[in-house]
Amino acid sequence: MKIHAMTATFGKLENQTLTLQPGLNVISAPNEWGKTTWCTFLVTMLYGLDTREKTTKNNLALKERYAPWSGAPMSGRIDLEWDGRNITIERWTKGRTPMGEFRAYETESGLPVAELTGTNCGEILLGVERSVFLRSGFLRLADLPVTADDALR
Repeated sequence: MKIHAMTATFGKLENQTLTLQPGLNVISAPNEWGKTTWCTFLVTMLYGLDTREKTTKNNLALKERYAPWSGAPMSGRIDLEWDGRNITIERWTKGRTPMGEFRAYETESGLPVAELTGTNCGEILLGVERSVFLRSGFLRLADLPVTADDALR
């Protein structure tokens, strides 16, 4: 799978598009630019948003943390190439369910991609379930803490 572009209304991103080039793309930008927001958006587009997650004293649920600052409904689109086909996936808010609606279609013809659904999209496109992707193919700085260890010395 190759991602060509992502368009998001998600957190601070208001209908913004991130266009990627062939090969490795490195985003080096100042704090608060939106790097983590784009990363969370990508995972949400591929695997959906857990709308059952609750806010606690120590953790703000993703549906609240990434609610669009503008007050607009959460939505997004990814244009990608998969298995030799140009495909667009879209998620949008319907009613009170953020990113609860899903559509996958061939970008040029608009024909549905029946094998992709809102629940299996990431697993089909990447070949792994969400937990595996988050622990192996999508490493965040927060997942890389280094703790004191005598063996490291």
